[in-house]
Formats: sequence, structure tokens, C-alpha cells
Amino acid sequence: MSQTLRYSLSSCVLAAILMSGCSSSATDATQETGQETVRTSGTTTISGNQSFFGILPCADCPGIETQLDLLANGTYFLTQTHQDRPDGTYNRMGRWEIEGDRLVLHHSNQEHLIYFANQTGGWLQADTLGNPIVSQLNYNLEPKGWQPAQISKEIEGMLTYMADAPSIVECQTGLRFPIVMTPEWLEVERTYLAASTVGGSYLHTQADVTLTWETPEEGPARHHLRFKDLKRILPATTCGSPVAELEHHEWDIVELDGFIAADLEAMLVRPYVRFSGQQLSGHTGCNVMAGPIQLEGSNISFGPMASTRMFCQDAAAIEGRFLQLFEEAVYSSLEGQHWTWYDEDMKRLASFERKPLDY
Repeated sequence: MSQTLRYSLSSCVLAAILMSGCSSSATDATQETGQETVRTSGTTTISGNQSFFGILPCADCPGIETQLDLLANGTYFLTQTHQDRPDGTYNRMGRWEIEGDRLVLHHSNQEHLIYFANQTGGWLQADTLGNPIVSQLNYNLEPKGWQPAQISKEIEGMLTYMADAPSIVECQTGLRFPIVMTPEWLEVERTYLAASTVGGSYLHTQADVTLTWETPEEGPARHHLRFKDLKRILPATTCGSPVAELEHHEWDIVELDGFIAADLEAMLVRPYVRFSGQQLSGHTGCNVMAGPIQLEGSNISFGPMASTRMFCQDAAAIEGRFLQLFEEAVYSSLEGQHWTWYDEDMKRLASFERKPLDY
């Protein structure tokens, strides 16, 4: 394991190397709830969770029943059912954003769908060139309040289980789903316990599941996950660390082992990291720092870290734990908009939220 070395450098020397700045507070996007937020761009506003529905044209079937559920946390679920077709239902999930009068659904970095705001508060599907479809046929999804559809699909994610509270962080969205302990869960539980080295560790899992919006006795309404068929487990691996998606962004820390979110939100400067090539830089909450980084598959390692030597009493505890990450982190995982670091036992150490750099 690499040792973290703090060289005594003047603040002005490192400031010439690094771009220091303040990081805004961010909610933990792994917690999928019904939180009311408002997203506005131009004349388009989406407030809270909303569902939209329409029967769209189909070339070789009577129609495609299409439901779009937009969650206030910026994720979506899209269900498309081809009428009169056995096994004709397709589900996808990802993140959404508003660009002017356009709603963009990001399924992956390469794939996205576009809709345009219509006059009834719904969405008009775009054509393959990204322009509004002009047709006498219906290409509109109309609002229907919040009536989320049940989703059945194959997912992969990081599974953890402790104190009879299993959950999984889905790789594509970074959402954490609580798991309902059905009879199908028992097989998954046995597999998890046989493969995990310590309690509460994470295990890369692929499975067919069902997601249903439910209101538990305690806690907010949210999607709950039920296992249908366990495909495979992949010990000592994560959701992956694609360098192209991690570079050239600022990553604000939103989760740190040993501290609650409020501790991080109270800091004047949120600890963050960024990297380019094999060089990591960032801020500890008190000092600027820099050093080498190496990413290879799911593995992450660091060379000696140089930092300034200012003392900030209010940030000392968090800074000390933050610097320990460079000695303990072994695995790296991109989970939605979050970059998460794990130790050698696949225990979760920290999670950073992506924020584009301003050039």
C-alpha cells in the first residue's frame, strides 16, 4: 500500500499548481426518495416526482404504451410495452436534465432520448435528428400525476448486507435501493455471506429484479427492490472506473467513513479531488494537495501526496480521515454521478459527486 507523505510546501507554490475553490453542498444521490425539488431551465419547470403516459405509434404493432417516471432527484424510469406482443415490455433507467425546452434522458454516455415540452405540460418525442416530430399521429406523453410503474429488468450493482438491512447501489444511476427480503432473497443472502470477507462489505452483483414504489412503515416512499433471479456475483470487482468519465471533473466528497453528511455540509470548503493523466489534485478542506494516481480496471492506488501545512481546527478531523483514504483505498467504482472508493475488504470508504470543471 502506498504511504501518504505530506511535504512542507508553501501555500503559494501549491496554489500555482492547483486550482483551489469552494465546493457546493450536495445531497446524497444514492438515497432515492420523494424529495420535492424544482428544476427549471428557460420556461420549463419540473417540480417533484411526476409521471407521464401515452400510446405512441408502432410500425408492427397496434401501439407502444409508454410511461415515463421522472424523479425529483434527477433519475428516470421509462417503460415501453408493445401491444399484442408477448414479452414486449422494455425498461430503461438513467438520469434526466432540462435543456431549454428539451427534456434529455441519458441512458448512458453515448445513448440518450429527447423530448420537447408541449402545451399541456407533457412531452413531445423528438425524431432521430433531435427535432420535434410533426405528425397527425400521437407522439405525446401527457402528465398523470405521480403513478410510478413497476419496473422489471436486469441490473448490476454493489450489494451490501448488515443488520438485516440489505441494499444495492445500482451502477448506472448510483441509486441505493432497499431490498425486500422475499424467498428469492435467501439464495442471494447465502451467496453474499459465502463470498464476503467481513460484515457490511460490498459485492458486485448482476440479477433480474423488480422495482416497486412503496411507502414503508418507517422512512420515505421510494422504490424497493425484489430479486427474481441471481445472474452472478463478481468478487473483487466494482462498477468499473472508466478513466474517460472520471478525468477533467471536480469530485466533491459527499460521503466519508466516520462522518455524517451534515459534517461535510458544514465545512467552508468541501474536500474534493480531480485528476488528469496520472496526476491527482484537490483540497482536503484545509489544504491543497497533489500526487500521483493510478487507475487500472477496478483498482486504484496513489503515490506520495504533497500538501500545504496550514492548520484548521474546525476541519482537522475530516482532513485527517480524508488523507487516510490514500493509504486505504484499493478499489474504485463509478456509480452514476458518484465516484466511490473501497478498501481491500470492499468496505465503503468515501463517495464523491461529479461536478463539471469551469474552464
